[in-house]
Amino acid sequence: MKKLDVTGDICPVPVLKTKKALEELNEGEELEVVGDYKPALENIKRFAENNGYTVVLAEETESRFRIVIKK
Repeated sequence: MKKLDVTGDICPVPVLKTKKALEELNEGEELEVVGDYKPALENIKRFAENNGYTVVLAEETESRFRIVIKK
């Protein structure tokens, strides 16, 4: 699983970095994105679903979020 850390980035940067990372994956591979800008979680999730990717996991804690996307 490839990991992408977008800590410190605010939208639209986390979505753009996620898009680029997903393009580099092979079909069936997963990408884990972590960060600290909570609105990015929903934006990344929406982007993934709208582009045919599978959101395997989406969770957040008080200060962080984590999302796993399958290509």
